[in-house]
Amino acid sequence: MRLSSNLIYQSGIDSILERQQQLVTSRERVNTQQRILQPSDDPAGAATVLRLNEQLAMSEQFTKNSDSLKSRLGISEATLTSISDVLDRARQLLIQANDGINSLPDRQGIATQLEGIRDEILDLMNTRDANGDFIFSGNEGNITPYGLDASGRYVYQGDQGLQQIQVASAVAIEANFPGYFIFDSLPPKLDAGAAMTAGAGTVTTAVSNEGQFDAFYRANYDPTNPAGNVFSVTTIAGVPDSYQITDSGGTVLASGNYVPGEVIAFNGLDITLDGAAGAAADITLAPPVRDNILNVLTDFAETLRDPNLTPDQLTQASIYAQDMARLTHESLLSSISSIGGRINVIEDLQRGAATTELALQTARADIAEVDIAEAVSQLVQEETALQASFAAYNRVSQLSLFDFIR
Repeated sequence: MRLSSNLIYQSGIDSILERQQQLVTSRERVNTQQRILQPSDDPAGAATVLRLNEQLAMSEQFTKNSDSLKSRLGISEATLTSISDVLDRARQLLIQANDGINSLPDRQGIATQLEGIRDEILDLMNTRDANGDFIFSGNEGNITPYGLDASGRYVYQGDQGLQQIQVASAVAIEANFPGYFIFDSLPPKLDAGAAMTAGAGTVTTAVSNEGQFDAFYRANYDPTNPAGNVFSVTTIAGVPDSYQITDSGGTVLASGNYVPGEVIAFNGLDITLDGAAGAAADITLAPPVRDNILNVLTDFAETLRDPNLTPDQLTQASIYAQDMARLTHESLLSSISSIGGRINVIEDLQRGAATTELALQTARADIAEVDIAEAVSQLVQEETALQASFAAYNRVSQLSLFDFIR
């Protein structure tokens, strides 16, 4: 076969260019430590690597979400714990205030302390997170959760929105605690009032058995028919004196001997009448009261400053304030416990995600990355092959007739 000089030269150049390309590819693999430099190197492997990269990116984003959520929950937990600690001081003062030996200046001093505690609690309720958003205002992060309305009452100004952050493919965790659910959704305070309707004397009521009274209240209170919430106590002179309690329909619900000033127990309610037999009084189930601790402390402080406060009024006000403080404290503890549960879930998911990420990274390395020793060896082989191509080209290019004649 006859070969032209052009063909010989072109063949040599093609060989050199091919070797150069292979050398460049081997060098890039060593430099990048990646086996797949372009999809055509391994189409199936490249697709798998893309899928693994997507899974790793999602896992990394979930990890960032989890870290952010833990930080926010941590702020909420610390704030609620601080409120709980401050409220404990208030509860001690509420008990101290109910001591009958306190003088008016003593009560005024306690009132001032309670107002200071109220302001501390208000400041904590309006805590912001690292982004400057209020943590207890629901989805309205730029609105102060608690403030005074036109009537001078502390009211919740946020909304009831619950924010959720996705921390795994199928897991989203609530990130916030609207103050409404912590401080304004406490069980309503149920109570009854009393007033004399006939005869002389006074009448007072006090809840002595809260469970029994609450059950009676829920079974009988009718918000649409106020007359149905009235129960009449009638005392009857005789030997001995007696009493009976009837409902609005006249049905006798309770009866017994009557001694002026002696407690009449009625469905968890202590009724005290001190008038002579022949008097009568109405016991009225009061509408349920739902308020927050800020207003309760404010009202009780005002009560303590009243110079005409009677021991019974002080006791009733103190018991109500203590009940509200207890309910608020229980709500705080429940929220703190909920935060702890959420953080535990996040940490469990993070541990699982770390194991999964390691497996994904290993699988990606097996497919996409090079064995560096093998890659360097391949690079040396390509260099040697290129040198051989140069030498061969140089040798063949000197076989022309002109070179022979010369």
